[in-house]
Amino acid sequence: MKTSRREEASSARSDTSYEEPDLYESLGKYYDIWYEDITEDLDFYRQIAENVGGPILECMCGTGRTLIPLAEDGYEVWGFDRSHSMLDRLTAKLEHLDESAQGRVMVYHADMRTFQCPRRYRMVLVPFNSFLHLLEREGQESALHNVAEHLEDDGRFIMSVFNPRLDRPEELVRHRGTKTSVNGEIISKFEAQTFDQPRHRSTVHYFIDISRQDRQLRRVTVCFTLRYLSYQEAVDLMESCGLEVVETFGDWHFNPFTRNSDIMVFVAKRSS
Repeated sequence: MKTSRREEASSARSDTSYEEPDLYESLGKYYDIWYEDITEDLDFYRQIAENVGGPILECMCGTGRTLIPLAEDGYEVWGFDRSHSMLDRLTAKLEHLDESAQGRVMVYHADMRTFQCPRRYRMVLVPFNSFLHLLEREGQESALHNVAEHLEDDGRFIMSVFNPRLDRPEELVRHRGTKTSVNGEIISKFEAQTFDQPRHRSTVHYFIDISRQDRQLRRVTVCFTLRYLSYQEAVDLMESCGLEVVETFGDWHFNPFTRNSDIMVFVAKRSS
């Protein structure tokens, strides 16, 4: 079964004719250190999956933080990402799963704007602000049209993004925490954010400081630009692409979205 799924996935298209830099190449090594303990969204996806079932497609699946647990729960899970470095880390993790879980996973390199899979899915998800990496309206529309085409009629699409707080001080460096890796490195994360309100863009600079007692301090710097969405803009965008928003939550505990919520979790279906 595992072999047949790998052969089937070879028909999925990965359009890299406009390949862009891999933004996670520098950050990928430290990504799991910061996010491996986050499970609130995973519990949310699990509850949705219990209602709608599989198979599941995860767009922009990264290192498999949500993909792997869903596969271990017994769901058939497909995932793709544009970042080779993140997929390399995901592939390494998959080798540690038991054979039955491995047989339920299919992973490949593709772009959300152009991906094509040979089937439809009961649940499609785009986790953790990933959709905001699409900076142009045209690209966002292409991605959501793709989602609608790959979603079963009674399936569900889930997308989570942050609720913009444009009153936050800009260029203020914030300490996001310090953790210790398994090899004894002390890793501190800092970030600073700026806004381009006319273009609905936010640029975030991450500073990762890595130290050990026997080595000099070194710093990894990564810069991301995201195109943030207001609630109404997100709803209108999805509706224009064949998706009907049926619920919006303001956290991972199924509480309703309000203007003061930190996040927006949209649950949508194919438009009738």
